[in-house]
Amino acid sequence: MFLTFIIYGAVVINSICHGISQIKNKKIFTTEAGQRIVSSLFTITTTTDSSTACASLCTSDKYCMTASYDDITKQCKLDSDCNPTTENWQNGILIRLSNIPADCSGFPEGTIDGVYTISVNKDCIYVYCDMVDKWTVIQRRQDGSIDFYRDWSDYKNGFGNLSGEYWLGNDNIFSILNGKSYSLRFDLEDWFGEWRYAQYEMFSIADESADYELTLAGYSGDAGDSMLDSNQPLNLNGQRFSTKDRDNDNDPSGQCALTQKGGWWYKWCTYANPNGLYFLGNEPGHCGIYWYLWNDSIPYYPMKSVTMKIKRLP
Repeated sequence: MFLTFIIYGAVVINSICHGISQIKNKKIFTTEAGQRIVSSLFTITTTTDSSTACASLCTSDKYCMTASYDDITKQCKLDSDCNPTTENWQNGILIRLSNIPADCSGFPEGTIDGVYTISVNKDCIYVYCDMVDKWTVIQRRQDGSIDFYRDWSDYKNGFGNLSGEYWLGNDNIFSILNGKSYSLRFDLEDWFGEWRYAQYEMFSIADESADYELTLAGYSGDAGDSMLDSNQPLNLNGQRFSTKDRDNDNDPSGQCALTQKGGWWYKWCTYANPNGLYFLGNEPGHCGIYWYLWNDSIPYYPMKSVTMKIKRLP
């Protein structure tokens, strides 16, 4: 038997989905009798008086995605996994959060910037949300604290710290983008504190079987089009991803991931290298973080910070 809980502040409403859309800033849970969570490193165990109180505890914790309650022992388990391991349990009630956004655009107005959970293909992904315009951040460079000169597996799965420097992971990026229309934006800062941006109205990547092939179109901004500029031979649309241990750059003379010191959609190398080495100061270098068209007189002019973020198109 399934039951839906709508939890709004301190109010818990039993519902069969009538009027759900009328309630804002809510968490909606479905329950399933006869199941409980198998405890793991992601599980917190406490006691409550009822399954609704257990669900209320889950809604008060932004990392809680699933809970279970034992009617006899009053044990309440809170878990940050969307799909934790469960087991049959006669007195158990499994409580699942059912309205997890698919990206940062799904969070309500007034939500502050920060790390949140989204749901993609029934799995949870933690992401950083830039809530000014509801962007989902997929990459950030700001201080050199994380090494981006990594192998295929790391770029596939993601690495770093969501509150600092990180790459969200090609599998995660593909899962978010798959079957939907998204734009991509680069926010760039130089060592003199100047900010510019480059935005692309069409952004998608293929899955791993096609080496995360890039589809990109529709530039706007003031940073210069270092990804698609038709006057340069390094148009990256249609290019496959490369890392130091997997070469897809089409360069017969060398391996771009080795010379540029990063993972990227290299094509005979690149005019955009946001995953290169982090240089302290404004000394140029072809293996650093650069946006080639930023400075006409200084090739490979290094960036102090770069953020890549995506937003679903209406």
